[in-house]
Amino acid sequence: MEKYNDYTAADFLDDNFFILYIRDAEPAVVAQWEQWLQTNPASMPAFNEAQQYLYAVLSAERIRPDDAFESTMLAGIRAGIGAEERRITRIRRIRFWTASAAACLALVAASVWYYRTPVVISTQLGEHRRVELPDHSIITLNANSSLTYYHAWWLRNKREVWLKGEALFEVAHINRDTSHIAPGERFIAYAGPLQVQVLGTTFNIKQRRNEIAVSLIKGKISVTNSRQGNPVLLEQGAAVRLVNDSLITTHVNELTNQPAAWIDSKIIAHGMSVQDIINNYEDTYGYRIVLDNPALAKKTIDGTISIGAEDNLLFMLANILNTDIERNGKLIYLKSR
Repeated sequence: MEKYNDYTAADFLDDNFFILYIRDAEPAVVAQWEQWLQTNPASMPAFNEAQQYLYAVLSAERIRPDDAFESTMLAGIRAGIGAEERRITRIRRIRFWTASAAACLALVAASVWYYRTPVVISTQLGEHRRVELPDHSIITLNANSSLTYYHAWWLRNKREVWLKGEALFEVAHINRDTSHIAPGERFIAYAGPLQVQVLGTTFNIKQRRNEIAVSLIKGKISVTNSRQGNPVLLEQGAAVRLVNDSLITTHVNELTNQPAAWIDSKIIAHGMSVQDIINNYEDTYGYRIVLDNPALAKKTIDGTISIGAEDNLLFMLANILNTDIERNGKLIYLKSR
């Protein structure tokens, strides 16, 4: 608990363990916080401010003046300007309720912002990034990809993320009773029209060039196309591709490129076409490759190819295809010798 010694109120509000303490008040968690507070009295003001704010967020209700106040206001309006004391009293009451309404509006606005604001994590061309979600699931983003989830992860009681590009998911298993799965225990990843549901497993999603592929490395998952509706259950080692709005299942070993090889900056090709390799390069580094002989695009390649640097794959292709490399900004020409 030492990390909390220098926390501000904002830091406490951004901490999942603190939110769980306020929201659920489990005895073991409460005991930890009480012990920490006894040894860190200097942190009490920031702790109390965050505690009061979060209590207000979790229990906020619309403020409505009572009937007595409304009657008083109407009587004052009908009576006109009365004695000075009555005028001052009315002004004070109006100020009180105005301040209360303003405070309520500010609290509601802050609560709505916190609840609705998404977190977006993106990678640049040629970049990989490892992301740890609030539930300790690990997501590794490939180049030119983005992951989105809501800031109020625990308050929403939903484990949901949205992917554009490609990522490897290592989902933490938090379910304790497999016969009863609570809504907040199921992990859901969205990629275009596809919805992937799991409890805890490892899988890869690739969404590129209007195509989506889901490959299961470990565990079990359910994949649903929102345009069709019928889920497809995948066992370990299976994969599914969205083709013409239909889900087509296959085995990971039958894919022309092993799905998680990019984690090690590699392509493990089995009959992979030159065009698919070029597409991979373009998606990773943002270039466009032009072949002067289109027939070369259909040539297939087997083996392990390094894609850790821009030039590695490019030189390999030039040697295999017996071409020269010419560059023009973001355009790369492979011209037959």
